[in-house]
Amino acid sequence: MTTAILSALPEEQSSLVALLQAPQRRVHAGRVFWTGMLHGKSVVLALSGIGKVAAATTATALIERFGAARIVFTGVAGGVGDGVRVGDVVVAQDYVQHDMDASPLFPRWELPGYARARLACDVALSALLLEAARACLVSAEGLFDRGFKYEVRESQV
Repeated sequence: MTTAILSALPEEQSSLVALLQAPQRRVHAGRVFWTGMLHGKSVVLALSGIGKVAAATTATALIERFGAARIVFTGVAGGVGDGVRVGDVVVAQDYVQHDMDASPLFPRWELPGYARARLACDVALSALLLEAARACLVSAEGLFDRGFKYEVRESQV
C-alpha cells in the first residue's frame, strides 16, 4: 500500500525528501513527485503548491498516477480548540471546510450532499499519525529551548 505525503511548500517537504531511500524524481501534470522508501514503507511525496484547488488536483494525480491508497498532508494548517497554540502539532479527528457557505440553501459550513459540516478523518490513519507524532516529540525532547514540553491533549471543538 502506497502512502502519499502531500505538502504545499518546499520548506515543508525538503526534510522528507532528504530521508527517502532510493528516491526517484518524477514530473507529472506540472507537479514534482518523489517516490521511494521512508522508514521501510513505500511512499510518494508530492508538492502541490498553495490552496485547496492545488491540493485537490495533486491528490487526484497521486491516486490516478501513483495508486496512493491514503494521503497525509504535512505542513502548515489550521487547528482550532481550547489551548491550541502556534507551533503545536495537531492530528485531526475530523475537519471542516471553513470557507464553505451555500446559504441560504444550506446552513453555513454544511457540505451539500453530505448533510453535515464536519467530516471524519480515517480513524486508523489518525491513530498512526498520533503515534508517529508522539514518537518524534519524545525523541526531540531536549533539542529545543527550555520551553519545549511534550504533551498530548485530546481536544473537541
